[in-house]
Amino acid sequence: MSTEPRTVHVNVFLTKSLEIDEPAWCVGHNNDRAQYKADITHNGPEISARIDTRRGTTDFLTAWISHSPYSVLAPEPLPVLAIEVGGDILNCEDTADVRAFTNLVRAHLDVLEQLGLELERIRGGGE
Repeated sequence: MSTEPRTVHVNVFLTKSLEIDEPAWCVGHNNDRAQYKADITHNGPEISARIDTRRGTTDFLTAWISHSPYSVLAPEPLPVLAIEVGGDILNCEDTADVRAFTNLVRAHLDVLEQLGLELERIRGGGE
């Protein structure tokens, strides 16, 4: 048994403030959860469509501008439009992505409108 002191290197989290540039459109970010610089995400104001349901008013198709400028796993050199869909986030990187998404939603709305007309026909005595 040696009487010499032993040492070991242990990785630990250090807590310190980090000063970063803040975009003018940013209204908040995930700094409470950020453990690394790569975890920092800037978020703009959220907008949502709202509808009254049997359980109360609910938001859907919530969207906001988002930017994770230091991300390593999913690099975002420029801000994106984030859209919450079914509990997941769809990131639109440019106007073509936004246009493709809105065209898909418009096509679905057209189908819903046709179903509404079919409902009206059925309720009016049609078969």
